[in-house]
Amino acid sequence: MTDIPMEGAAEESGKRDDISLTPEAWAMAKELSLSNPDYQGLPLRLYIEGKGCDGFYYGVNFDKAEADDLHFDVDGLECIVDPRTHLFCKGSTIDWVDDERGKGFLVENPKEKNFRGKFYKKSTWRTRLEAMAAQGSNA
Repeated sequence: MTDIPMEGAAEESGKRDDISLTPEAWAMAKELSLSNPDYQGLPLRLYIEGKGCDGFYYGVNFDKAEADDLHFDVDGLECIVDPRTHLFCKGSTIDWVDDERGKGFLVENPKEKNFRGKFYKKSTWRTRLEAMAAQGSNA
């Protein structure tokens, strides 16, 4: 399975972003965007829905772009991610699954273990995770 990298969001900083879609995720996103009038013309968004002890809860859906979103073109599929989500999702792969777990997009984040732990208040875990991510980007 070859991943399709999302490129272009960090061109200003000179880095290549490494969020990717599997061919299955790309094909399903294209199919959904063409077959559902509610999704037509909207980019595919990766976002963090919340956090538990075992890590993040991710979401992937079609959504209107906001002014501060990072934009990626993946072989003609527009994808977006807000800067805070991007900070924690570098290196992630979006896949499409249709098995005993259900049917939908699945985000695999190899750095997930770095973000596990009990942070009970949203503001607390965001602050702590941003500090951890900043230390990791300086290393």
